[in-house]
Amino acid sequence: MKSILIVEDDITFGMMLKTWLEKRGFSVSNVSNIVSAQKHLEENHTDLILSDLRLPDHDGIYLLKWLAEAGLHMPLIIMTGYADIQSAVMAIKLGADDYIAKPVIPEDLLLKINEAFKKNTRINTTKTIRNLTLSTILSLS
Repeated sequence: MKSILIVEDDITFGMMLKTWLEKRGFSVSNVSNIVSAQKHLEENHTDLILSDLRLPDHDGIYLLKWLAEAGLHMPLIIMTGYADIQSAVMAIKLGADDYIAKPVIPEDLLLKINEAFKKNTRINTTKTIRNLTLSTILSLS
């Protein structure tokens, strides 16, 4: 079962999204700020993050930067009610897998989640093949 962390300060929206995703077979956790997200990610396996862009203590861009610095590699989708081209471009440049505007259309979000999982699987497969090829070359030397 794939695990999703929702980082959302709108508690009602976060719980609604959690319930909807659980009904689709995901294991879902909710937190309402970046500090709680960091603690959760340090202590729990997470396959994907859904993060609001604007949060009380930091923003989703800060979370993206922290993930990279911490060496944590997992898909992250930014959600926001303040959709604009500049923040979308910044999020994607920093490693977000996708960007979705609120109000979120559940079926669109599910499509983006599945695409992020497929992309992540392809990246991990490519890394594994690259490492196996390198190991084979080194062992032949």
